[in-house]
Amino acid sequence: MLALPAAATAGDRLELREWGMRIAGGADPSTQIAYYALQPYLGLSLWEPAERWLAARDIDARWIIEPWVAFVSDRHGKKQTDSFEIGVSPLFARLTLGQAAWRPFVEGGESILYTDLRKQDLGTRVQFASQIGAGLEYQLDDDTAVAFAIRFRHMSNAGMARPNPGLNTLYALVGVTFR
Repeated sequence: MLALPAAATAGDRLELREWGMRIAGGADPSTQIAYYALQPYLGLSLWEPAERWLAARDIDARWIIEPWVAFVSDRHGKKQTDSFEIGVSPLFARLTLGQAAWRPFVEGGESILYTDLRKQDLGTRVQFASQIGAGLEYQLDDDTAVAFAIRFRHMSNAGMARPNPGLNTLYALVGVTFR
């Protein structure tokens, strides 16, 4: 198990609790821009008193670091383009409820990304995203689970440049988690 930093006392360090890979696909309903992504992630422990408080309420909490790479396709209108997007969600949390084989979860957080999407005038290629989602996790065995989720993501340049139209994406994710 990964522990950072090595000199910290128990409860004061981040511990790798899980890792996994998800595939995602969806679209912006208003522009029909399609989004397809690979999203590996690391699930780290929270601050120990917070984890203990949540565990007493049958909630498993993780701080998620989620880098991704995506293919973005705009096949509508006169200027049809294919593009890419890379980013990371360093401020992301997941709360999983209960201990049954099927467990619901909620997740959300903030991201920073770079996109090469040309047709939409997004003001800058550096964008920020806020996202929230929910899903179900199924525990296959002690070390492996599969997850099915839906997320809503709003992406914009956060007012760093004009124009700042933003894009809203609704997408589904399927993945596997290893503990």
